[in-house]
Amino acid sequence: MIRDVKECYLCETTIGLEVHHCLHGTGRRKLADEDGLTVYLCHKCHMELHDKGIADNFLQKLAQNYYEFHIGTREQFRERYGKSYL
Repeated sequence: MIRDVKECYLCETTIGLEVHHCLHGTGRRKLADEDGLTVYLCHKCHMELHDKGIADNFLQKLAQNYYEFHIGTREQFRERYGKSYL
């Protein structure tokens, strides 16, 4: 988990939290779980993200920054996830 605080990463509510994989798509959710590239989102923000893409790119960049700071290099990120969001 990128941030262990139990509140929505976007609106900071503590009600109706769900885990969001910042990197998603073919095989990426499993990798995001392995690397801890997830955040809590409330149900409303999570649905807006999946329905309208609101904040999706922001959270993808956040995940890559976290990976590069705590786990590996940008090249390793590209190899693992197939692209760079930065």
